[in-house]
This record gives sequence, C-alpha cells and structure tokens, in this order.
Amino acid sequence: MKNLKYKKNDITDKVLKKDVSRSIAITSIYFIVFQLSALISSFAILFTKKESEAAVNNFFNNSGLPYLIAVGAGLFVIFVNMTPKMRKQTFASSKRKLTAGVFFSLVTIIMTSQIVLGVYSSLFEHVVNLIGYSSTEQLKEATDTSQTISMLLYAGIFGPVTEEIVFRGFLLRSLEKYGQGFAIILSAYMFGLYHSNFIQTPFAFVVGLILGYVALTYGIKWSILLHIFNNLVLGDMFSYILQNFSNKQADIISNVLVWIGGVIGITILWFFRRKIRNWYRNNKPTGTELKLAFTRKILILITIIIFIISCTGLDKI
Repeated sequence: MKNLKYKKNDITDKVLKKDVSRSIAITSIYFIVFQLSALISSFAILFTKKESEAAVNNFFNNSGLPYLIAVGAGLFVIFVNMTPKMRKQTFASSKRKLTAGVFFSLVTIIMTSQIVLGVYSSLFEHVVNLIGYSSTEQLKEATDTSQTISMLLYAGIFGPVTEEIVFRGFLLRSLEKYGQGFAIILSAYMFGLYHSNFIQTPFAFVVGLILGYVALTYGIKWSILLHIFNNLVLGDMFSYILQNFSNKQADIISNVLVWIGGVIGITILWFFRRKIRNWYRNNKPTGTELKLAFTRKILILITIIIFIISCTGLDKI
C-alpha cells in the first residue's frame, strides 16, 4: 500500500510540475507577444508620421494606442491555449453574489495596501540610496496618471480586462485543481512579477491575492470590475479631480482619503480575521506544492530576467 501511495503522489507531483511549467510558459509567451506588439505598433504608427523628437518622446511616454493594439495580440495567445472547459469556468457566473458592502470592503482593503506600499517605497528608496541609486522614477511610473485618452482607455479599462483574463482567467483556472490557495498565490506572484517594477510589483502581488479570491468566489466579472475601479476611479479619475487644487491641497486630500479608507480596511480585516484565518487553513497550499512550483526552471529564469529588467529602471544618483 505504501508503494502504491508513493507512486500516486509521485505522479501527482509530476503532473503539477508539468502544469505549472506549461502555464508559466504560455503567460510568458503572452508577455513577450504583448511587449513586441506594443513596440512594433509604436514604430509603425510613427513611421507614417513626421514628428519632432519631442513629439516622438511624448508618444512613447503617453500614448496608449500601441498597448490597445497589443491587447488583441496578447489575448489571442491566451484564448488559443484555453480549452472550451476553461473558458466556461473562467466566465461562468458564481452562485455567490458580491454585495455593495463587500465591494466597498474590498476597495478599502486595497487602500490599506496603498498605505503599506507608501511605507515600503520609502524604505526601498532608502536602501537603494545606500548603494548610489534611486527608485524615484519607478515610483512615478507606479503612481502616474494617464495623460491621453488612449492611455486612459488602456490603463483604466482594456488593461484591467486583459490582465484579469490572463491571470485570474487562464493562469488561475489552469492551477485551480491543485487548490484555491495554491492557484491564487502563484497567479498573484506572476501578476506582480510582470509589472517589472520594484515599487509596483509588491503592491500588484497583494492586489493579485485579493482579485484571485474575488474571481474564484464571486466570478471574474467582479474581479474585472474591482480592477477597473482601482485603476480608473482610485487612480486616474481621482487624480484628475485633485488637479483642481494646489499641490499642497491635493497631497493633503489624497493622504487623508487614503488613510481613512486604509484604516477602514484594517478594521475590516481585524473584524473578519477568524473567517480569513479559517479560509486560509482550509485552502492553504502545502510547502511541497509551493516548492515544486517555485523551483521550476522556467519560473526561476523569468524571475531573474524580470529582476534584471527592474534593476535597469533604477536611476544612478
């Protein structure tokens, strides 16, 4: 009996490693296709116009048009690799309904994450300053608002929809059979990693955990809506409103609202701490499963490559 049990576990481990490697490989192809499509689209668009150097730089920094084109190419890769069953699971409606109260609670928890991000970014800046570098540009990239309609459409709507289909659709559903906790953690890790930004990656990872739970519990339409709300409302629209105030007033208003929302989020987490703990106990992955996943060569390679890319985003003081 022991030998049979060992063989069964060994087969399960092999299947898990194969599924993880395949899923990560496909999301990597998506990432490469997306980036290449955006780059090629940018040059193709600029080739048809005669622009000044300043206009070209402005286009590369602010236009969302290349990314809107890249969305189609990236989603094509994902949909080709989704089985009909997976598509059905991804877009199926959940029996559990997400109420306005739950949605508000999730928004405040995301705002709690923003407070943590602020503390982390300050500490990270201090650390990299010690070795002669600064992460100011990465912080700016993580908190910057859309300057054009095309970028607003991408960052606020089409980007979130695409990322949810990739990470809370394809990747999450590919790994769900190994447990919800395992699928959520690994999909959140990849979601954070592909932001390629030392400041944004930890925040994206935490938000990815929240969105993964929402997608599996309430359905992907709600994780899409929450993602859009975070990017469009808490990000761009809120920043546009603050433009009507002086910089000092805008900073005060922003900090006060984030802290109010964040404190409410902390209170909600504390109040439901037992339910959260019980959910994790029932769904947490084993150490063996996580070890098998995070020791895949492809995952290690991608992590190293993204780390190097992120390092190039730091500025020398």
